[in-house]
Amino acid sequence: MKKLTQLTLLLAVILGFSSQAQSAVLLEPVLGYNLGTKLNIEDGEKYSGGMGPSFGGRVGYQNLGFQLGLDYLNSTIDMKDDDFDKDVKMTEWAAFAGFEFPVLVRVYAGYIFSANAKSGSTKLNDGSGAKFGVGFTGLPFVDINLEYRRGTFTEIKAGGVTADVDTKYETIMLGVSLPFTI
Repeated sequence: MKKLTQLTLLLAVILGFSSQAQSAVLLEPVLGYNLGTKLNIEDGEKYSGGMGPSFGGRVGYQNLGFQLGLDYLNSTIDMKDDDFDKDVKMTEWAAFAGFEFPVLVRVYAGYIFSANAKSGSTKLNDGSGAKFGVGFTGLPFVDINLEYRRGTFTEIKAGGVTADVDTKYETIMLGVSLPFTI
């Protein structure tokens, strides 16, 4: 019985490597839910507890488990605090790199080069930051991902006035994705 288990594991590893031996275009739609978001504005105001859905996707290239490409994410976050209750709509564009291990795990990181947020007539622009994620790839055609994003907005537009600002944000998202390679 022990030999059968070892042989099965060895075959799984070999087949895992051979199935990723070809390069391919990666298309991966993403659905997620932000479990908690924090906004820290430079004047000391802090808002936390934001939750809400996200959707987006990744487009890139995959070869031997390595992944490289672009990532888009659109989120609607319900920020509720003692004196603040607003929906914040956020969009992010990132370049990502990742690696899909042959044993049920994928890791990835990205540089957010463009992020914008809007709440009512207030807009936060010129955002940038980083994202880090780990995914469980054990289900057929579905990845379950846990992702941490952190960034900074450097411009605010409110009431017709534009000003420089240092607003930091961070969020954790639990999501599912459907990676296709063609």
